[in-house]
Amino acid sequence: MELRVVIILFGGVLAVVFGQTQCGDQRKCIPFGDCPEYRSYVGKAYRTWPLAVRNEVKAIHCGSEQGRNGMIIKICCKAKPGRDLLDLEKCGQSSKQRIAHGKIAEVFEFPWMALLGDINGEFHCGGSLIANSFVLTAAHCNKQKVDFVRVGETDLSKPIDCNYAQGEVDCADPFQDIKVARFIRHQKYSASKRKNDIALIKLEHPAKLNDNVQPICLPLPEMLPKKFPPKMMVSGWGFTEDRNEISNQLRFANVPIIGQNQCQQSLRRLSDVYTVDESQVCAGNDIGLADNCEGDSGGPLQYFGNKGYVIHGVVSWGLASCGKESAPGVYTKVSQYLNWIIDNLK
Repeated sequence: MELRVVIILFGGVLAVVFGQTQCGDQRKCIPFGDCPEYRSYVGKAYRTWPLAVRNEVKAIHCGSEQGRNGMIIKICCKAKPGRDLLDLEKCGQSSKQRIAHGKIAEVFEFPWMALLGDINGEFHCGGSLIANSFVLTAAHCNKQKVDFVRVGETDLSKPIDCNYAQGEVDCADPFQDIKVARFIRHQKYSASKRKNDIALIKLEHPAKLNDNVQPICLPLPEMLPKKFPPKMMVSGWGFTEDRNEISNQLRFANVPIIGQNQCQQSLRRLSDVYTVDESQVCAGNDIGLADNCEGDSGGPLQYFGNKGYVIHGVVSWGLASCGKESAPGVYTKVSQYLNWIIDNLK
């Protein structure tokens, strides 16, 4: 163990920790706040911890890294099995040299995008690959039972997706259709209140990862930027909860993030039935016609984070109807459900 003094910020209180150690095979070096064994101490003054706990944390300190709100302290933790399924090094990566900046997505641009299909082979929702066997989507997407998931797709009208540039052809591997093993809907999902609209899909077998099939990053502390961008990106084939018209071509749009109070006021102009809370995020144009028709129900609201693209929200609902009224779209805020997601990655 390397003996040196490390200044650690626990819940706003500075603490001095001696030493930095290597984790054994049974433990992972993860952010202190992500470790279930010590989560009850997050936000509490270090001096109030039991002496035994303080000594334990000193002994298992394994490093630190810069996070959005300062240094993130890491400890050797008996990590949840679900976290081991996440690729924290390669998630959120797309082939940047292949990316175009128009409304129509290029092949390889959003390799985590998924389509949810029913038993008749028709698609009605989107989703995001977060691990090779799991897709994150909206709970309401199982109104039509999801039978299979397609990954590695860009243009539904073509059997093989290719980019053509300067006389060269760059083609993706064929799409993959994978049967659904389980649809895991959040236990507190309320269709009437439009709350907790989030779900996981476990695939019958892992997707084969390639340039056009890669997971997106979850909003774990080490993935967050120092500052959230004012605009984020929504991508999809055009599905919404009440609208089944789709585009064959994967599309994307940049939408501004709207504060909760402003969002509530905008929605109230059209309906006083629904409210938004801290488990949701709003995005879209408050002035002029909303641009959230580009996204799927269940698809991602995303931004480029510390290492790659991070999923910030899951497309949930909106009162606007694609160009008829101006109102923000409502997304389930993924960071509010991290523990639930990781607990169900098994």
